[in-house]
Amino acid sequence: MLRYALPFFRYFASLPVLIILLSSNLFAQTSKHGNIWYFGNGDGVDFTSGVPVKLSNINVDSYEGCSIYCDVDGQVQLYTNGGGYGPNTLNGPRDGIIWNRNQQVMYNMGATEGGGYSAAQSAVIVPANSGTPMFFVFTMDHKPNPLAQNRGLSYFKVDMSLNGGLGGVTSANVPVFKPATECLAAMSMNDGQADYWIVTVDRNSSDFVLVPLTAAGVGTPKLEPRVDTNEVLVIKASPSANYLCANGEIYEVGAPGGTLNFKEKVAASGYTFSFSPRSRYLYAFESDASGKLVRYDLLATGIAASQEVLLPETGITIPGQMQLGPDGNIYWIEQLEEDILALPPTVSLSVIRCPDGAAPQIERSIMKFDTDPDNGGGFFTSLPNFPDLIFIKTKDRVASQITLCDTSFITLKPAVPGLKYLWSNGETTPTITVNVPAGQTFTFSVRVDEACDYTYYDYEVTNPGNNTVRLDAPAIKDTCSAFPFTLRVLAPAGSTFKWSDGSAADTIRISDFGNYSVDVTTICGTSTLSYSLQPPQGGCCHPFTPNAFTPNGDGVNDLFSPVLQGCDIEFLEFSVYSRWGELMYQGFSAGDRWDGMTLNGTEAPSDVYVYTARYKFAADAEEKTEKGDITLLR
Repeated sequence: MLRYALPFFRYFASLPVLIILLSSNLFAQTSKHGNIWYFGNGDGVDFTSGVPVKLSNINVDSYEGCSIYCDVDGQVQLYTNGGGYGPNTLNGPRDGIIWNRNQQVMYNMGATEGGGYSAAQSAVIVPANSGTPMFFVFTMDHKPNPLAQNRGLSYFKVDMSLNGGLGGVTSANVPVFKPATECLAAMSMNDGQADYWIVTVDRNSSDFVLVPLTAAGVGTPKLEPRVDTNEVLVIKASPSANYLCANGEIYEVGAPGGTLNFKEKVAASGYTFSFSPRSRYLYAFESDASGKLVRYDLLATGIAASQEVLLPETGITIPGQMQLGPDGNIYWIEQLEEDILALPPTVSLSVIRCPDGAAPQIERSIMKFDTDPDNGGGFFTSLPNFPDLIFIKTKDRVASQITLCDTSFITLKPAVPGLKYLWSNGETTPTITVNVPAGQTFTFSVRVDEACDYTYYDYEVTNPGNNTVRLDAPAIKDTCSAFPFTLRVLAPAGSTFKWSDGSAADTIRISDFGNYSVDVTTICGTSTLSYSLQPPQGGCCHPFTPNAFTPNGDGVNDLFSPVLQGCDIEFLEFSVYSRWGELMYQGFSAGDRWDGMTLNGTEAPSDVYVYTARYKFAADAEEKTEKGDITLLR
C-alpha cells in the first residue's frame, strides 16, 4: 500500500530516555539463505561475517515489498522488488524487476505484470521442492485504485541453470489467486521440509488463502476463516510454522493440513512485527503509528496479558518493515525525527538483540540509509520478505536420567543458571526438591530463561526401591565352634562383587577367625561391606578337618591340612595316602599344607584320599591321633 510519510508523524510528550545495555550476540548463525539483504534506494546489508555490514550502490529499487534468496554458501541467487507502478505524482514510473546475482535484470515486469510496487509484501522467493535449481518468485499486487485491475497473487518460475548459472524465467506472471493485495507470506508445511504454504488474504471474504507448493508445483488454493474482516497489510508466519499473525490476530497452525485456529488478539501493529527465532515471542509496535515497542509471550496462558513494553512512546518514529535476521536478531526500518530533519531525509535500521532471551536488548539506528526524495517523499519501509523457516533456531533439550539410592528425595538444579525458571510443577525457583516413591519413575522439566536465550532441562527420576546392600551371616552362639559357615551378600540384581580374597561370587566360606570385606557395585555405585570374627578372650581350641579341597590355583580352598584353630600345639605330623596305600604327602608342622602334588612332583588326580594325623596340645600330657578321608577335586 502506498504510504505517505507526513500523515504518520506523531509527537510525544517528553519522557526519560530508555537506556539499554548492549551485549554481544550469542546466537550461532544457521542457514545462509538470508545472508544478504537488498532493499530501498540502492541499499543493502551483508551478514556473512556474523554481524550486519552496510552495503551501498546496489542495483535495487523498492518502496515497501522486496525479496532476495541466497544459496547454501550465502551467495545471492536472485532478488526482486515484486512489481512496478505506472506514472503517478508521488513515485513516478517504476518497473517490477527480477535481478540476478550480478545485479543485472533477469526479467522486467514493467508496471503490468507481477505485484505492486507499493504492496507491503510485494514478493517472496521460495526454492522449488523438485531437486532442481528452481525458484518460485511469488508476487502480490498493491491495493488498487478504482480504475486498476487487481492482479492478485501470481508467480514466476526461475531456472538457475540457464544463462550460465545466472538464471532465467521459464514461466512468467502465472495467476494463482485474486482478488488479493498487500500481504504475502511463505511458511513450512511439514516441520521444516521443502513443502510450503503460500499465504495471503481474499479481499472479498477477508479469509486467509493458503496455496500449497510441493514437488508437484503450485496447487489449488484453500480458504481458512479469519475472526475479523479488516484489511491486512502484512502477514507473518513463525519460523517453526506453528503460529500465524495478521493485525495482531494470532492463529495456531495445524500441520500438515494448514488449518488455522484463532488463539488470541493482541494490541499490535498490522505492519511492523516479527516472531522470535524460536517462535516463542511476538515483537511489534503497539500500533502502526506508535513508538511503543512491545513483546508478547506466546507460551503464556494469556498472551495479551503477557505484554512487555520494551520502548515507551518517545519522540517521533515512523516504523517500517520488521524482519528476523540470520544472526538471530530482529531488525526494523524506521524514520526517526533526526532522519526526517536530515537533508536529504534518511532512514534508520534498528535492532532487537537476544529476542528469545529474558533480557532483550534494543539499539536504535545502527545504520542510516539515503532515500530518494522523488520516491514516496523521501521514505521507504522495505526490508526483504523471507520464508522465516530459514532463520529458525532450535536447541536440543538437555535430558538427564537419575536413579535414587537409599532415598526418595532429590533436589533438581539446572546445569546453567538463568534469570527466570518455570518448572513443570509450576515452581519458579532455581531448584526444586521432589519425592519419588519406591518403584516409581517421575519426569520433571524446567524452562530456564537466560539473558539471550532459553533452554529446557528434562529430568527422568527413578526410585527402584531395592538398592540396599548388606551381608547375611548366621547367628553365632559359640564362637569357638562356629566354623565353617557362609557369608552371603544381599544386593539388587545385576550387582558385582569382589571379596578381599579375590573371589567374585556373592558368597564366601569362612573357616577361620579374621577380617573379611567385599566391594559391592550396583547401579548406585560401589560400597564396601566388612565382617570380622575374632576368638574370644582366652582363646579356644577347635580342631577340625575339611572333607574336600580344590587345588586349581584360584586362591580359594587350594590347600589341605588338619585345622587346629585357636589351639596351642607342640607338634603336628600328617600323611596322605592314595586308596592303594601309596604315600602322597607328609607334613611335619602346623603350617604345612598339601597342594595336591605327589612326592615325585606330578598332579594327583581327582579322587578320595586317606589321611592320618598325630598332634599334641601343649596343655595335654598325651598326643592325639586322627584319620579320615579327603576328596581332591580338579
